[in-house]
Amino acid sequence: MIVDYSTFRPSMQQLHSIGVTSAGRYLGWDSCPGYQSIGKNLTAAEAAELRAAGISVFLAFEYAAEAALNGSGQGRADGELATAQLAALGAPADMTVYFAVDFDIADYAPASSDPKAKLGPAAGYFEAIRALRPAYKIGVYGGYYAVSRVLSAGLAQAGWQTIAWSGGQWDSRAVLRQLATTVMGYADMDLHIATAADFGQWPHPGTKPVVIGGPHATSDIHELAQQYKITEDQLVAWNPQLRPYVGSNKPIPVKMTIYVPG
Repeated sequence: MIVDYSTFRPSMQQLHSIGVTSAGRYLGWDSCPGYQSIGKNLTAAEAAELRAAGISVFLAFEYAAEAALNGSGQGRADGELATAQLAALGAPADMTVYFAVDFDIADYAPASSDPKAKLGPAAGYFEAIRALRPAYKIGVYGGYYAVSRVLSAGLAQAGWQTIAWSGGQWDSRAVLRQLATTVMGYADMDLHIATAADFGQWPHPGTKPVVIGGPHATSDIHELAQQYKITEDQLVAWNPQLRPYVGSNKPIPVKMTIYVPG
């Protein structure tokens, strides 16, 4: 079962009891200095607890529902904050971040067939994020028209569509579908369907955790990459905690859990 929630904090036991395998959580300006905090954002401790329980994490970036209408300046600020918050979480640099268009977006160019024109200032928002050339994959969250137009304009690489503002339509390119079904009786917790095995979650599908390093370790990062038949760049993208050891031919001195193909 795939769910998402914001301020609700179910226990791992509760999540396991209903068969949750992946949980959608949040990045954004919540708890940043000068911004109101409602405890919405994912923390490093929560991320570690979820992954230790065998539950993957996928991420939306949202603070103000209509932030995308603020255009390029907001997009640049949000895109940069997403990079910083992924790093603070220790998340894979190349996972997907779904930037929210969490409202019924208007058609800004009814006479045009250009999806970018129809997005109005929201196009500038996503263009500014793309211009940053982030390591993460840019995703879009929203109703049918927001998701379909952002994807058709080439401004995002993945779509997470909500049933809201969709008029019963689903974009076949959306890898996640948020349904109208609540879970455990909480309005803050929604049921989802994935249309692809890989929807940008952490850890990546097809990986397994292994423990490496420590005082008796014998492998450096190059040897680890060879052992698991993966490039060093990909190994570090999946496991940012390995970055300090890039270029070193010494064994990893700290015991840690990393994710490798398997």
